[in-house]
Amino acid sequence: MTEGPRDAAAAAPASFVDKLIGILVTVALVSGGLAALALIQVLFERRDDQILRTIPDVLLTWREPADLFLPMMLIAIAPLILAPGFFGLNRTSTVFPARTRWRMVALAAGCVAASVAWGALAGREEMGVATRFGAAWLRDGKPIEHWSWGAATSVGAACVNQRDEATGKVAPALNYDVTFPSGREASLARDVGDVRTLLGRLAPIDESLRARSVPRFVSTDAGCMAHYGRGLSPDEQARLRGLLGR
Repeated sequence: MTEGPRDAAAAAPASFVDKLIGILVTVALVSGGLAALALIQVLFERRDDQILRTIPDVLLTWREPADLFLPMMLIAIAPLILAPGFFGLNRTSTVFPARTRWRMVALAAGCVAASVAWGALAGREEMGVATRFGAAWLRDGKPIEHWSWGAATSVGAACVNQRDEATGKVAPALNYDVTFPSGREASLARDVGDVRTLLGRLAPIDESLRARSVPRFVSTDAGCMAHYGRGLSPDEQARLRGLLGR
């Protein structure tokens, strides 16, 4: 039995160009999908910044982290499974007909696009907003939960050396978390930035919570306090100790 042209093409060994195209296509799909997901997050942040400008008397804001692990994994894995083997990058090093190859590329691109859409839906982070009167959580600019400071059930204030789960490094961390009856926590010191600014913005909230005798749980470490007190005046250092005191 003679071998037809199509069978010969399907069984032909992959050339260097075929393998290079396979690598470039795979890299383009993965990097393009991750870049699109990152761009969507940037657009969400810009939209949230515009919304914040319409809210009066905002003291502090924070974002509840979105779970993008699965969409990112699918963006990375789908092209790696579907594309390279059809360009001769597997053990057999055979190259498939052009129509078959590009069909698989289209399938991989569809998986990446679906993952980006999934990430766009799952990645809509909730934004927390704190004013003199209370805390609110917004999604897409609409409030989903709101509490006054008087409804708070506890305050957790700490300045301790903590191990970063991502890097494993131990570093000083400043926390000021207010818990409400629903279990929500307003993380008011998540992004410390300028300590002087943080002290000024936390002061009216702390006064309101103390006036209502909200239970406090505090923990401080001398090294952490020295780290965040560096560059502050004696009066500002005293305010920091007072903020983290009982």
